Amino acid sequence: MQSPSGLDIERSSAPYDPNVEISASSRRLNRNALLNKIRWRHDGKHPGSLLAWKILRSMLRLSWYTQFRTREQSGYEDVEGDRGLVALAWHTAGLVDPMAIVQSSDKRYIMVGRHDLMTRPILGRWARAIGSQPVLRQREIDEGITEPEFAKSINDRSLLTVAHTIAGGNGCIIMPEGTSQTEPRMMPLRSGPMRIALNAAAAAQSNNQKLPSIRPVGLHFRTAWEFRTDCYVEFGEEIEISDLVDDSVVSSLMDGRWAEPSRDNVNELRNRIKQSLDVITPDAESWDEFHSWSVISHIEKSNQGQPHLKWSDEVHGIRSVRDRIRTGELPTEIMESARKIEKELQSSGLDPRSIDCNGIKKDNLSKEIKGLFGLFLMILMTPLSIMTLPQAIVAWWLGNNSDEGLDARSTFHMMAVTFSPVVVWPIFTIPIGIWISQSYFVDYTILFSVIIAILLIPVLHFSNLIFLQGYDLVSDFKQTSRRRRLKKSTKSQSISEDISVILGLLK
Repeated sequence: MQSPSGLDIERSSAPYDPNVEISASSRRLNRNALLNKIRWRHDGKHPGSLLAWKILRSMLRLSWYTQFRTREQSGYEDVEGDRGLVALAWHTAGLVDPMAIVQSSDKRYIMVGRHDLMTRPILGRWARAIGSQPVLRQREIDEGITEPEFAKSINDRSLLTVAHTIAGGNGCIIMPEGTSQTEPRMMPLRSGPMRIALNAAAAAQSNNQKLPSIRPVGLHFRTAWEFRTDCYVEFGEEIEISDLVDDSVVSSLMDGRWAEPSRDNVNELRNRIKQSLDVITPDAESWDEFHSWSVISHIEKSNQGQPHLKWSDEVHGIRSVRDRIRTGELPTEIMESARKIEKELQSSGLDPRSIDCNGIKKDNLSKEIKGLFGLFLMILMTPLSIMTLPQAIVAWWLGNNSDEGLDARSTFHMMAVTFSPVVVWPIFTIPIGIWISQSYFVDYTILFSVIIAILLIPVLHFSNLIFLQGYDLVSDFKQTSRRRRLKKSTKSQSISEDISVILGLLK
């Protein structure tokens, strides 16, 4: 009998392929920037600019509401405000992952990332301004991009900065897999995140501060690389770390020197983190398996009169089905019918939300009315939303042609929205502001040009949100049309028969 996720840490993770091509960006090593432009300090204070952090967080909020159709959070209320926080999450959507965690909490974070993220022309400026720290991975050394000595000097400086910053009460977001990926199961965890967490605890102890809270974070996206998907950020229970703090490391940090925690402590913490993260990630062999669990959950909850109303409900329902199958509480035979239904839904462009315990869901005429209203909203907002078109096209092209992989697709969407107010929108708002000022405020053209250009930015964002509400309603109507076609097809009867089988096995 197979154990539920997280209870058997010896189960293999998704394999890491060392032959995967390294991205072109990570091959570009800017030594000068890494040595002279990175903000760092080892006194416990955050190395970044507080103003830059607040501005960037506000800019990211635009993407938070644009990228995701629904946004939910749970568990953060249990995090103490006066303690540092190490948020450990699986990595499935590039830079969207840390953005979702930042927007679901109120901590000021220090970021750790691949070296090139700190040296790029636009993104790098912001990363450095908020105090992000670069790391050079073993891959960069193996590929001959850097020497071990240089990598060690940069990494020691960065990790020491991060440890003291966390100890000072700030947060840090770490993806222990070390790379973003699209599989529904975690890759093997790297040792770096465990070393950061252990030394952050040692740094706190050396300064007589509370140990940081080490928490797994479940990042649940309905489809991570799709625009207007659903997002649920789940802060898990704290991972115990007090018994793993090494006194010798505490002494070194008190002297301002980075010291490596013991291998045994690193491995023990890695096991604890793996155990915790497995539970709150999909942990499936394939996305087909994950969606088949979703089919069972939707049928079960519908039959109980408690249909899933939110994405977070679905996540917990799917998890329940997964673990009950693995413990033997549900027979494995139930998956055969679930897989058949999932395959039929997928081939019709639908997902498990389209079924209940009675078969294919039946929609009423309100969907058509809402769809028409959504189309009206899109047309109404087009004159203003058209100003977002240039960066939307660029983001779409870059996302579909990047060598970073499918998981980075939504990163380009996020960056386009985040930097629109300071890079693209002024191209439109400044000429409009000048034209209006010259037409109505001739004596104060310069003053009113600036005021109008600034005031137009929130107007553009608001118009985009209305446009997207219309887009969502039109998308719902398309789903309704697909459900109706499937319900009228010969496949509908076989789906109903498989649902009956599943209901019988659920009893």
